[in-house]
Amino acid sequence: MAERKLRRRKAKPLEEAIQFSLLGKDRNGLECKFINDIKGRGVFSCTEFEKGNFLLEYRGELISKEQFEQRQRIYHDALKVFMFEFRYNGKRLCVDAGRDDGSLGRFVNDDHINPNSKMKTICVDGIPHLCLFALRRISPGEEITYDYGDAECPWRNTV
Repeated sequence: MAERKLRRRKAKPLEEAIQFSLLGKDRNGLECKFINDIKGRGVFSCTEFEKGNFLLEYRGELISKEQFEQRQRIYHDALKVFMFEFRYNGKRLCVDAGRDDGSLGRFVNDDHINPNSKMKTICVDGIPHLCLFALRRISPGEEITYDYGDAECPWRNTV
């Protein structure tokens, strides 16, 4: 009788995003590196990712609009850059990634001209999670970036 090879079903990007969000861990294949004094650190690919692949979650404390506004008044400018505001089910929320928990999402840099990933909100057990997905094929050694939107970013004015 011929042996039958069992193939593991490859997880779909949304399934992977949910899995890693529940685990509270980053996937393999990414690393944080220092870039320069203007950008600071960034996240780089150690492996190839295909268009649509889940990359990582922007993890931190999920807070309300009111908590966000309060923290904006007391945080030092160096911490404010880790506050990610978004709308979910008609509410203004924020993920505060100011506390370094070892996750990589807080180090993904802005690229408003040619980003290689996009931030999407997914729902896991009724809670919104911010996850990055590849917009195109990403090669090993390439920095992971996304468009911060209308944010006022001083590095956008540098050449």
